[in-house]
Amino acid sequence: MFIVWRKIPLLKELPEEGVASMQDALAQETKKVVSSQKEKLLRSEQFAKTLSRAKTLASATEKRTAELMGKLQKKQEERKEEFTESYWDQLRKRTKRKK
Repeated sequence: MFIVWRKIPLLKELPEEGVASMQDALAQETKKVVSSQKEKLLRSEQFAKTLSRAKTLASATEKRTAELMGKLQKKQEERKEEFTESYWDQLRKRTKRKK
């Protein structure tokens, strides 16, 4: 009953010329459904490809960012060591001058 109730507007749009026109209309509706299903399939495939590319790009970006962060951390450690060494050297020089 529910299916019939939903199809009443579609049935009203059908021409009243006869059985042949109803078959043509049914064939056209079938073609529309099949073409829309094909379009959905193509869109889903394109979406999957796009997601795959985005995932690859994100992975590459993450890898590059990790490499850069590692380099920055290494440089920071080197600078920190240089600073502590030069700091103590400067203090030694100051204390020697005062004596």
